[in-house]
Amino acid sequence: MRNTTKSFIFSFLLFTLTSSSALAQTETSWFQKIKNFFTGSPAPETTASTRPAASETPSAETESPKPVFDFSEKTIGNREAPLKIHIFTSLTCPHCPVVHTQLMPYIQEKYVDKNEALIILEDFPLDTRAVTASLISRCLSGEQYFAFMESLFENQMKWAVAPNLQEALLPYAKLAGLTEDEMTACATDESALKELTRQRNLAIMQFKIHATPTLILQLGKEKEFLEGVPSRSDLDRAIERLKKTYKGSWPAAPARQETAPAPTAP
Repeated sequence: MRNTTKSFIFSFLLFTLTSSSALAQTETSWFQKIKNFFTGSPAPETTASTRPAASETPSAETESPKPVFDFSEKTIGNREAPLKIHIFTSLTCPHCPVVHTQLMPYIQEKYVDKNEALIILEDFPLDTRAVTASLISRCLSGEQYFAFMESLFENQMKWAVAPNLQEALLPYAKLAGLTEDEMTACATDESALKELTRQRNLAIMQFKIHATPTLILQLGKEKEFLEGVPSRSDLDRAIERLKKTYKGSWPAAPARQETAPAPTAP
């Protein structure tokens, strides 16, 4: 897995340093690979000789409605909380489900529910299948988005290695409210792929991300980086180190609710 990740990141860094024309070719290659998952055959290259004539171009009346994407920041908790916990995951990363199903509930109970921390979910796909699923997720908002992502992480081995990716993802997309045509439109939208690529590129430049899962704890100007799946104690120690350097005010602990004793029978 680590070799695959390093190979992918190396390739990705290479094309960010190349010319804009080379970047466009790379995005086109990704786009065609994704479409292949849903068509079952390679898409023909578009050249001057193969572009459809104007008369062959579908009219606006026959085209399907363009999907609406939501690339806004996905967060859990109070945005005013001092501690920001960025969680970078890839939907096909074998260790990422542990973060979502075991570590995140702990973070939410101990820090988020006390208004001490805000979880920021950062989608960082590492392969074509993860990119495809990520594009579908971005057609969802609010609770539908979180439920879809949770379903994919919990059932990762059922869809991530399935021979037919379209058939494997369809049940989860339908549960989230998408039809098959809507799912396909979301997964094969070239402009959305460019935005997903831009956000992933920004994460590499801003946070130096090179593997998933990665947690970045940010308190004021200070940061702690935790690669892999940290234990609860490792997470707590990292947060305590940050708190020692923090000059701002820390949210007060919620008052304990005293339970009145049950009345006794006379």
